[in-house]
Amino acid sequence: MRKSLLILLCLSMSYFLMAEETVKQKEIGLVSSNFDDFGLTFKTGTGKALWRFNTLIFSGSNSENINSGFFTTQSALNFGAKVGREYRRYLTDNLELRYGADISFSYSHSKNESDQNNALAKINLYSPGVNLVFGFNYILNDNFLIGVELLPYINYTNTVSTQSNSSNEQKIETSAFNYGLSNKSVLFSLAYRF
Repeated sequence: MRKSLLILLCLSMSYFLMAEETVKQKEIGLVSSNFDDFGLTFKTGTGKALWRFNTLIFSGSNSENINSGFFTTQSALNFGAKVGREYRRYLTDNLELRYGADISFSYSHSKNESDQNNALAKINLYSPGVNLVFGFNYILNDNFLIGVELLPYINYTNTVSTQSNSSNEQKIETSAFNYGLSNKSVLFSLAYRF
């Protein structure tokens, strides 16, 4: 009995040791929803399931104006990121189906200051959400692919705006749930696979 167990154990271990290893895959690329705003994407995992990391927005500005003797400064900062899981299935040799989900977060800050009446206006917008992923990859060669995906979304938006001058201050906070599928929900990608 012991010899049978030992033989069975050796055979099963040799099977697991000789089993094909999972091929790791990584991709890095550019993404855009309207060819005006660009972001970066990084994916890691196997050919069937990958973790997704996207930065869709990262922009800022700072300007100063003098108008009729008054000095005005304006600044803005925008950032958006998504993290999720993507699954793939080959439809043909060069065409892959993609599906999955992302958790998203975006932040926007703007500030306007004027020395006229010491006016100050600030707006902060926070927007966490969830996106579904449904799309396709067309594989150009072993290393390059182009993709398109639809991202139906649901998110919560919280906006805090503050306006003040030398005599008073006003703070307004609004929140909303948003959902849908729009032209901003289509994401194009060009990626390098390694």
